[in-house]
Amino acid sequence: NLSCSLDKLLPAMIRPHLFFTTTALLLFSLIFLVDKGFIWNQKHRFRRMLLSSELTDPKTVTKKVTAHSQPSNSSLVIIVGNLRGGEKAWKTLYKNVLDVNSADLALVIGRGSSTSNNYYGNSSLYTRAKYIWDFPEYDDWADAIDLINGTSWRETYLPFVKVVRRYDGLMGGIKGYEGSAAIVFMIRWFVSQRLLENPDVLNQYERFVITRADHYYQCQHEYRDLDLSNNTVWVPEGEDYGGVCDRHQITSRANILDSLDIFPTFFQQKDKQLLSFNSERLLAHVWRLKGLNIRRMKRVMFTCATPFDTTRWRHANGVVPGVPGLLKKYPGEYDLTQRNCRTQS
Repeated sequence: NLSCSLDKLLPAMIRPHLFFTTTALLLFSLIFLVDKGFIWNQKHRFRRMLLSSELTDPKTVTKKVTAHSQPSNSSLVIIVGNLRGGEKAWKTLYKNVLDVNSADLALVIGRGSSTSNNYYGNSSLYTRAKYIWDFPEYDDWADAIDLINGTSWRETYLPFVKVVRRYDGLMGGIKGYEGSAAIVFMIRWFVSQRLLENPDVLNQYERFVITRADHYYQCQHEYRDLDLSNNTVWVPEGEDYGGVCDRHQITSRANILDSLDIFPTFFQQKDKQLLSFNSERLLAHVWRLKGLNIRRMKRVMFTCATPFDTTRWRHANGVVPGVPGLLKKYPGEYDLTQRNCRTQS
């Protein structure tokens, strides 16, 4: 009888324990999934905020998106301006620049839905970047220049801008002037401010690369062995237009802020003859004033575009052989790249 009673009693005792154990496991799994979904949603909420007007602070947004690069990396590649070029170009950045140089990535990009960044809201650049900073977009970039040292430049400089320079002069981006030179140099100023606001970033890296999102790196861009002593700034060969190419540079930590300090120095000069310069000539002029030595390296990248990219300046005018859906902007730049990369291979 005792044996029979135990046979009936034990299952009755075990069933409640199994019920509570199963319930606890289900609750734990549900909490984990909810928490994981919350983290995913927060990450993508930040991306949406970055591309919308939810971010209203005109200074900076610093976001460590991923720990893809290790803290020991000694160089930082900074993409400035708007996102262009597409994933095919960005894959060459990862393979032929970031990976071969063990470099971290930062984005300094325009804020707001009016930029091409909105189209590239799911760009892999956001995942790869260690830092994401933004700057305001302006209908009139004269308002941005006011941030440097007030509005006095409007009386001392702007009235003397020659009409003949209306298209390709230094005021491109200001209302009434076409082109993008003022935008280019103000973005450089915004980069310098972000670095000053984040001294831990400035002090972490020995080398800084200032570049664009729409470069296609045909072959390896190995820059770790470039000599940056003697205040040297390296730029790719070609596309100088009487000065120095303003699309890509490699600079040491000691010289990065000076290399970005173009418009403040320009306005301090009070030399109205400089108003006749294009952006390449002004860049070379200011660098030499600051004692920076310009050296040129072989070009291994060319500027590209997708059919969806917007531009204030030159539109892409030729297909890139072997890369469907990609267009090239400057034939001479493309030809130099092909020749140099054939030699490298």
